Amino acid sequence: MTSIVYLIKQIAPGLFFICAAALLIHLRNLFQARHKLTIAEFDLERELAERDQANAITWGGFIIEIALAVGAIAFVVEPTLRADLLSGLITDGGTGAAQPGPERFETSTPGGSGEDVAARNATAQAPQGTSVRLILTAAASPTPVGTIIVGYPTPSDCSDQAFLEVPAPGQVLFDSVEIIGKANVPDFAFYKFELAGPSTGGEFAPILGEKTSPVIEKGTLGLLPLFGLAPGDYTFRLAVFDNSRSLRASCSVRVNIILPPPSPTPPGG
Repeated sequence: MTSIVYLIKQIAPGLFFICAAALLIHLRNLFQARHKLTIAEFDLERELAERDQANAITWGGFIIEIALAVGAIAFVVEPTLRADLLSGLITDGGTGAAQPGPERFETSTPGGSGEDVAARNATAQAPQGTSVRLILTAAASPTPVGTIIVGYPTPSDCSDQAFLEVPAPGQVLFDSVEIIGKANVPDFAFYKFELAGPSTGGEFAPILGEKTSPVIEKGTLGLLPLFGLAPGDYTFRLAVFDNSRSLRASCSVRVNIILPPPSPTPPGG
């Protein structure tokens, strides 16, 4: 129920816009029905006009009720609910004596090392002059993306026509990675990515399709998905071809692909 309230709060502007548009449509229908009613000459025409008028009034009232309900949730219920959830952190009258809340979440806060946590408890001032007590716990482990393993060979066959900056030699990867570099040769036709490693039997296999726009200055070459690949050392190669579909330039880099780390469980999950 709480998540629904927060969702309505976030999409309230869009809901108000939809209600306003629908209300304008039914107001137009109401005016048209009244005009038909004034010029109707037969009983059947008057009955149809009265029915259209009644429908427009009914739907208009329903839309207004929806808008009022969304406003009540967004501007009354949601702020009250948020204040109740935060009240567990408000201390007693600024004296520093923390009041136990209905729930207590302790999560990893950047800057904590996990050692002597109690000695590094912090106190902040709330807007009303009361205190909020923040618990610093151990920092989360760094994301493996961007980690470089020392000792991997330098890139091979690279030149100003085919150059890779990302991935770098020995870079540890487990998720999609944005390839950064250059790809441009005389009579350029296309470039493509190739990968050789445990999942390809050690042979180069194309990844994704052919890219037909050259990248003359260093920039984004594409996005490389790594889902489903077996962990291990891989050779990533950028291959650039000319109009005769001949390989004119290439750049190869050794990287290390690992399994994705498990997703952290959100508070209360």
